[in-house]
Amino acid sequence: MSQLPILPILLPLFGGALSLFVEHRRVGTVVQRSVAWTFIAATLLASILLLARADQGTVLVYLLGDWPARIGIALMVDRLSALMVLATSLLGAACLLHACSGWDRRAPHFHALFQLQLMGLNGAFLTGDIFNLFVFFEVMLIASYGLLLSGGRGVRMSAGLHYVAFNVAASTLFLVALGLVYGVFGTLNMAELAARVATVPEAGLPLAKATIGLLLVVFCAKAALLPLYLWLPETYTRAPAAVAALFAIMTKVGIYAVLRVG
Repeated sequence: MSQLPILPILLPLFGGALSLFVEHRRVGTVVQRSVAWTFIAATLLASILLLARADQGTVLVYLLGDWPARIGIALMVDRLSALMVLATSLLGAACLLHACSGWDRRAPHFHALFQLQLMGLNGAFLTGDIFNLFVFFEVMLIASYGLLLSGGRGVRMSAGLHYVAFNVAASTLFLVALGLVYGVFGTLNMAELAARVATVPEAGLPLAKATIGLLLVVFCAKAALLPLYLWLPETYTRAPAAVAALFAIMTKVGIYAVLRVG
């Protein structure tokens, strides 16, 4: 049970890797789908157990490699993050069920990309560090690029390229904001940031507010909030149903990031 917080990230990672090995046509669609369902079921079970632990009122902290939080990767689980991971797993299962009706055959690497997107979503909800939030954002987005553009032509390809260009620009701005946060506060760990915000000197407040404001712009862009929503309608319209449905929770990562960082 002590390893539980890492499972919603590790299981889709292994599922995506194994999907790459079995996606050759000679293996057969049944095997590919069996692998996908095995790992989505395992992830759903881990999500339920994680929520049961978090619902006891304790905040679970998992330090990968037992490195200190300010140096290594720290995962943090409370009720909100556990609920979001469970919602991702439930929606992922529904999307996979729809894709297995036949659409997954037309999209190369669908099952591998699908599992990696689940990994990015779960990692973004569980991380306790803003830099690792950026990393999981990018894992999630790169997988979504492949899912949206896979097998696409014409208008769908055009909408997909607009989606990619917008998110690459937002990710670049995210990196700039991360550099400013580290320069102002000296850390990117969310728990440490909460303590250091109160110690910012009077002269440093304008830069600190501008830095957090820049992060807010990035997260609102990822969440497609007004007025940064122009990429979303065309993307949802052109994306296959299973992909668009998973995008629905992907935009909620931006809202979650605003709440968590705020």
